[in-house]
Amino acid sequence: MATLTTPTEPSSPQSPEVRRLLLSVVVVAGLAELAYSVMNISAMPVYLMFGLNYGASLVAAIGTAFLIAEALTKSPLGALGDRIGRKWLIVGGPVISVFTALLTLVVRAPISFVVLRVLDGLGAAALWPSALALISDVTPPERRSQAMSMFNVTYLIGVAFGPQIGGLVDDAARYLMQTRGISLPLKSPYEASFYLVSLLFAITALTALIRIPDIRIHHRREDGELAAHPTVKEMLASIRRIPETLAIAFVTFFGIGLIMLIIKIFAMQQFNISERGFGALLLPPALLIAFASIKLGTLGDKIGNIKALRLGLGLCTASMWAILLLRTVWSLIIVGSLIGIGFVIAFPAWMAYITTNCDSRHRGAVVGAVGTAQGVGALLGAPLGGVLYQYVGLHIGRITISNHYMPFVACTLCLGIAWLLSIFTVRDKPQRMI
Repeated sequence: MATLTTPTEPSSPQSPEVRRLLLSVVVVAGLAELAYSVMNISAMPVYLMFGLNYGASLVAAIGTAFLIAEALTKSPLGALGDRIGRKWLIVGGPVISVFTALLTLVVRAPISFVVLRVLDGLGAAALWPSALALISDVTPPERRSQAMSMFNVTYLIGVAFGPQIGGLVDDAARYLMQTRGISLPLKSPYEASFYLVSLLFAITALTALIRIPDIRIHHRREDGELAAHPTVKEMLASIRRIPETLAIAFVTFFGIGLIMLIIKIFAMQQFNISERGFGALLLPPALLIAFASIKLGTLGDKIGNIKALRLGLGLCTASMWAILLLRTVWSLIIVGSLIGIGFVIAFPAWMAYITTNCDSRHRGAVVGAVGTAQGVGALLGAPLGGVLYQYVGLHIGRITISNHYMPFVACTLCLGIAWLLSIFTVRDKPQRMI
């Protein structure tokens, strides 16, 4: 098991110790996101709808349980990592889903699936704030945006490949069982990907256990003396001092939530794209964005985190306007790629800004609070996006906007508001939050 005997911050950002730790964290993040993508996007909805014949509304409700649990517990679990150390939250989160993935194949009652999804949400909430806070713990401020971009690359690769891998595993099981007549220990082919999910989470947890040291840099003052454990009062005071940060996170992800659940339906109905074709169209841009983020994610270190945040949000806003004006399948792909590029410019700089300007003892709690604001925003935006898409059109004089485009109009307005907030409420050189 990896350990670090001297719990002081590494002296050089290029030291082998720091490079090994960063590599370990981003590998764990990539494996975890791959597992979550297979489970959330590929395995769970397909299994419930086609394996158990659940209705779409019930499938959505079960999936929402994960999002609610993750959103509401990120801050308290991030604070727990501040107290007991990041490692055990990073290890424990995936361990939970090793078992929930297998239990999914045993239970049948809808409430049981809800409970399992809540547990998965708790696992995700334990993992992500502590992983991001740990990167900040060991990276100097002038290199923090670059480190966050490495995290972002693995996250995007996991999102890109997760649905593809999950589908391939189920298709392979279906071919062996139905075409070749080979007996497998499965009741249906839709169960196969859950064994993959459990294996991926087990590998994630084992990698974290072996490769991530149990360091407590955030428990030390700058003079090297051991600092007191952060109190709940201090943690809440840190969070209350970042209203503009929480506002930007909420508004941005409220806008993302508006289109998150309908983007695939929109493409299929508006441009007659098949489900399989939609996935094929998304994969190349997703990979391109992931690799572009290696360089683009360092802009925060070069031009300043706030300038990079404003640039990224501005690019996302302008690109959303282009989608509304051009209205072709290729514009959806190309302009959608520009939105992705805006995201990979903004996100590392944003996380570097947040983690740099807070007391290291409260870093997990602050990152978790921002994650909670993002999650609540997405949760509120998602159902509203569905209502707009189905029922609400807009007529202003000679301008007519169909209901299918209304979620995109609302998303564009939200991104514009977030961009304006980044300009007028966030200072280039803020004081520390504590």
